[in-house]
Amino acid sequence: MTTLEIILLITSLLLLALYVTSKLGKDQSLNDVIKEVKQDLKNTAENVSDLVSKAKDIVFDESVQKTIKEFIMIVEEKNRLAKEKGEAYLVGDDKKLAVVSRLSEWVSNLTGSTEKAVTFVETNQSKIEAIIDDYISFSNKMQGRATLSAAEKIIQEQLKK
Repeated sequence: MTTLEIILLITSLLLLALYVTSKLGKDQSLNDVIKEVKQDLKNTAENVSDLVSKAKDIVFDESVQKTIKEFIMIVEEKNRLAKEKGEAYLVGDDKKLAVVSRLSEWVSNLTGSTEKAVTFVETNQSKIEAIIDDYISFSNKMQGRATLSAAEKIIQEQLKK
């Protein structure tokens, strides 16, 4: 054991001793103290479990929007490569479905639950589709223009990456 582990072990034991002695000071029998400590441990475990499950909930925020845009760029890049090779590529609703599928898989991996992923996508479906539509139409617009402003050139370079 390292010195740090020994110090942490001693500190933990001292804290446990203080905790148990604080329970003993209430004129209770040792059996009652043990029952109370067990109940405290059970409550603590339930609280930690609840916090962990809440921490796994995904909130539709800026990071999710950024992730959706990244998935759109991946799908667009795959389409571009497929077009160049003369292979089949996705259009319209198939593009949306590919992005939503990637998003669902991402949420499922984060939460550890396919059901939460489905619920998240269903709950935020209109927002997701709006982002996809806006981003794809903007991308299509950028590809069709010959002259671009400085800001549009930066955005187009980001789309190409």
